[in-house]
Amino acid sequence: MRKAFLTVHLWAGLIAAVFLFLVGISGAIIAFENELDRFLNSGLYYVQPRGHLLGLDAISQKLLAQYPGAKIDGFEPPEKPDLALIVGLEPSSGKEMTLFVDPYTGDVRGDAQQGNRFVSRVHQFHTHLLAGEIGKQIVGWSGVFLLLLSITGIVLWWRAKVFRWPSSGTPTRFHFELHSTSGLLSSVFLFIFAITGICIHWERQVNALAAKMSPSPSGRPAQRPDSGTVPLSPDRLIEVAKSALPDARVTLLQMSSAPRQPVTVVLKFPEDHTPLGRTRMAIAPYSGRVLQIQSSRDFSPAMKYSRMWNREIHTGDIFGMPTRILAAFFSLMVPLLAVTGPLLWWNRRRAASRATRGVLSSKAEFAEGS
Repeated sequence: MRKAFLTVHLWAGLIAAVFLFLVGISGAIIAFENELDRFLNSGLYYVQPRGHLLGLDAISQKLLAQYPGAKIDGFEPPEKPDLALIVGLEPSSGKEMTLFVDPYTGDVRGDAQQGNRFVSRVHQFHTHLLAGEIGKQIVGWSGVFLLLLSITGIVLWWRAKVFRWPSSGTPTRFHFELHSTSGLLSSVFLFIFAITGICIHWERQVNALAAKMSPSPSGRPAQRPDSGTVPLSPDRLIEVAKSALPDARVTLLQMSSAPRQPVTVVLKFPEDHTPLGRTRMAIAPYSGRVLQIQSSRDFSPAMKYSRMWNREIHTGDIFGMPTRILAAFFSLMVPLLAVTGPLLWWNRRRAASRATRGVLSSKAEFAEGS
């Protein structure tokens, strides 16, 4: 059995080493995704708080005057007083823009396309290696290999029980001690990264399974939106959403693109640590009638795990900054193990090759002496 585990561990590590190295490095970076993105694009994100915030109606009028013929698709209200309002705008040219707007003055600070997109690129690299569906599949199956490595690694460690700081000696001994000790210390986190990463990759299947495990669909049943002549203003729609769910914060107001299409509002309760939040509300654009609510507080435990907790655990967001630091640190253990594992295999192979050559040489010398 040990030989079988060793074979699985060896080949899983050799096959996935390069991809795990890349995913581990990028994962450590995006553990602080928001902070890094705001730092690199401080001119877009940060504003000087002054007086009172302008209403979305006033900001809309100012933007439409600046971009004649444009259509506003949605708003992302700022989370903090010193952050900009993000507005999705579709100008008459048809090319959608993401504008950063000072919520105190209504002035446009810039377009997202003008900013530094390093963090966004790293995020895309982490999820699909910037290679579309093929890259997405590689990342997903790398999670499967990581799961095998975390399980077989513990089994293999249990016999030797090497737990010491790498000492000076042969390269093989150094890499063995470094690989064994760091692997043991990070084994639980690697297992968690693997399981949660697999669930994220096969998210549709996991959500479907969670829905089957849930007693009944949560949320208010959907209703047909009514018609009218004058749609409600963004400020009024925000009021409707806050009145329906006063404990939640509006993170996105998605305006309707057709007369009979409802307005979508995304909200976030304090215990929800996903980026935008998992609560959804549909509002009739003319009457303001709430058509449907899917509240994260009404999710079954299975749905809460698949829709919220799994991602929060994977990114370290579940308990805030302390767990994010842990996630980043142990994410860096992945590339360390991805390097030391193949090096250990290579050093042992070279040592075995030298030993074989030495035996053959001794046999040749003995034969000549005879």
